[in-house]
Amino acid sequence: MSDAPEVVRFERVAKRYPMGDSVVDALVDASFTIREGEFVSILGPSGSGKSTLMHLVGFLDSPTEGEIFFEGRPLASISPDQRACIRAEKIGFVFQAFNLLPRMDVRANTRLPLTYHPVPPINAAARVDRALELVDMMPRADHRPGQLSGGQRQRVAIARALVNEPRILLADEPTGNLDSRTAGTILDLFTELNRQGRTIVLVTHDANVAARSRRQIHVMDGRIIRDA
Repeated sequence: MSDAPEVVRFERVAKRYPMGDSVVDALVDASFTIREGEFVSILGPSGSGKSTLMHLVGFLDSPTEGEIFFEGRPLASISPDQRACIRAEKIGFVFQAFNLLPRMDVRANTRLPLTYHPVPPINAAARVDRALELVDMMPRADHRPGQLSGGQRQRVAIARALVNEPRILLADEPTGNLDSRTAGTILDLFTELNRQGRTIVLVTHDANVAARSRRQIHVMDGRIIRDA
């Protein structure tokens, strides 16, 4: 894996937030590289800095200090508009709350990211079908979110994240709203997607969930305390 191309690299990255008259160190001196094909968990309790780390990996925020590289290119050299394009085209996001639109069916929810790109309709339809097949949701393609179980809704959310064929998939507590059995099936899906070559970064507070990944970055009090 060390010979695989790098996707994201952090070099001594820090993030600080003003809090009244003081400053909170949300992340301190973080350095690591995520390479193509890795399955990485960012593990830590609430308030540890793991969500800040994920926001930085996904270009949802900018560092206070240090440098972040995407595909070898420094973030500081990328304009806000270019960052938005990278998020839309090369990063897929999966959230704990699913964030599906209730009045749209599964196929329409999955297709949403393609509305921001000039993809021909026939190509868009093929991408949607391919993403739904990957998560085994084609039989429910005409259902609305309210007609689906929690696990099925999360599968649709994963399909939506995959429809642009992103370089990296970021999942923020993707099993947090699911029972243990359903969570297991979602983690099995991530494992299979990684086996197929997808690069996955999963943020969690649960050591049992993190254990499903090949690599774990442990965060505590804004610092990376272990990268195993």
